[in-house]
Amino acid sequence: MATLIWVILLYLGLNVTNPDARKANKSYENGDYESAKTWFYSALDQDPNNAEILFNLGNTLTKLGEIEEAIKVFMQAKSYTDDTLLKALADYNIGTVLAENEQWKPAMKHLRASLQKLPLDSEGQFNYEYALMKASDEEKNNEKNQDQNENQEPPSEPSVYARAVKEQADALVNESQYASAFNLMQEALGVDETVRYYESFINRIGAVNQIEESDN
Repeated sequence: MATLIWVILLYLGLNVTNPDARKANKSYENGDYESAKTWFYSALDQDPNNAEILFNLGNTLTKLGEIEEAIKVFMQAKSYTDDTLLKALADYNIGTVLAENEQWKPAMKHLRASLQKLPLDSEGQFNYEYALMKASDEEKNNEKNQDQNENQEPPSEPSVYARAVKEQADALVNESQYASAFNLMQEALGVDETVRYYESFINRIGAVNQIEESDN
């Protein structure tokens, strides 16, 4: 059977005017990921909304096995840029990380989002189709092994993806972006059942969002 072409993609257009970012890049190239992580965070202290630095920090965290934090950072990178390529690469890397951890439905979602931005990416097309197949198989197995009950108790533990999404939603709430936070959680719920662990949080921000919409 064919396997996925799982390669974490780098963003070579990184703005290197930040001296700590340059040091981070050098450390990354030398395989010193702990040092790169330190320098990237230092660079972000000076420029916290720099999507390119965030993106390469996400790559570094992935190399260190800090998957939850890496996904969160890639999501932040997406939110701080209008660059279509950077958004596509971030979605691709999120999908790659999730697929490597066999979280097929959310992986499929992000790989599809990447492919929509870069439709001629043959490697991305192959990976998306593979993740789609695995997600379909997984869903069929779940249907065989458990009854589908809308009233079942929330899962006892959220997945890595669910925790990363929740952290990003928390950041949006802190900026009073309730609609964005609610939509983020709802989209994640559609691909990861364990997001229901945060059901009370989703209901709360949904209620606040409704109040804000009625006031406008």
